[in-house]
Amino acid sequence: GGPAAPGWADLSTRGPMARTVRDVTLALDAVVGPDPTDLRSLPMPDASWSRSLEDLHVPRAIGWAPTLGYARIDREVLAICQAAMDRLADLGADVVTVDPVFDEDPVRPWLTLAMAGNARAIEHLRDTPAFELLDRDHVAMIDAFGMVPGTAVLAANDACHEANLRLVELFHRVPLLCTPTVAGQTGPVGEQGTIDGQPDIGWVSMTYPFNMTRSPAGTVCAGFTSDGMPVGLQVVGPQHADVAVLRLLAVLEDSLALDPVAPL
Repeated sequence: GGPAAPGWADLSTRGPMARTVRDVTLALDAVVGPDPTDLRSLPMPDASWSRSLEDLHVPRAIGWAPTLGYARIDREVLAICQAAMDRLADLGADVVTVDPVFDEDPVRPWLTLAMAGNARAIEHLRDTPAFELLDRDHVAMIDAFGMVPGTAVLAANDACHEANLRLVELFHRVPLLCTPTVAGQTGPVGEQGTIDGQPDIGWVSMTYPFNMTRSPAGTVCAGFTSDGMPVGLQVVGPQHADVAVLRLLAVLEDSLALDPVAPL
């Protein structure tokens, strides 16, 4: 449930799948479909996802939420994402600012769900040598947020439903939503990301609300920071509107025409 790398196209999975959205659709075509062992699997789409990227056009309206109502955004990241939204406006989209989307940061219920899941997965390793190999900060997060009663997990699940209701209201106003993919800039391996040059744990604060709501979402490179790192623009759609998200990602990729490999 962490953020996707901003220079890579992805959808729903939050992990890097391919360098272009068209390659993503080829991967999705190979794996999409129902599976009787998965309670949450969906029926086969009516048409190939790769063919859904034909005859592209800019949506009539696009929501723009630079902070989602709670996040502090790095100035350079915000400027790059704003320029991408301006490009969509130049192409004919009505870019509607819809901040705030949420009244408060949903990080605590998300941490409860994520860390409770982690605790369930690795608790059998506690008091073994293997447990000592785990990242100490991660263990501290599990101990702080994951070792909770079932009622707390159910309350966190309620927060997911409440967040989704906010999105249902939003998508009555605009068909799709754009945000920065992450609030800050990627730090060196093993170090915290930064916001305006300062390490800040909140640098990843834009993606987990949509993990909670299981919204179709993807990210596309919107530009590069002064040190050559990619900046992502996130596209989010209503429940099951995966094709609409894919199409806007492709429009952005085509119109911005950025080299998908960062100029390091």
